[in-house]
Amino acid sequence: MAKQKTAHAYELELRNMIKARTGRECEPWLVPQIRSTAQNMVMLDKVQEQLLDAKKLVTLVFGSMQQTKNEVNPLLPYYDKMQRTLLMQFEALGLNYNTTPSKVKEDTRKGVPDDDPMVKFMKGGKP
Repeated sequence: MAKQKTAHAYELELRNMIKARTGRECEPWLVPQIRSTAQNMVMLDKVQEQLLDAKKLVTLVFGSMQQTKNEVNPLLPYYDKMQRTLLMQFEALGLNYNTTPSKVKEDTRKGVPDDDPMVKFMKGGKP
């Protein structure tokens, strides 16, 4: 069995992925999102390991009237939900194709960019 990654290891991995995507270090306001995503990745690994150790995802059980029915491993729906959450977290971090490059690069700070022609004009420079 391979050693499971820690949340810290996933945080570093996510930071590197963000840097590779944007070409710069991640913004400080992304740190809580990165931590949450890393913790989800650790928990997802644990659930996946339990599912793989179970050998069977569906088992045959007998009902109260001796009828047979298939029962799915109870962890499976949680695994699916965690996978969906992880995909949404990746999108929030700008790490999948559902996130457009403009959303990743868009500056959401208030104010006017320094290279705005009107600002240059108002400061007495050429637009």
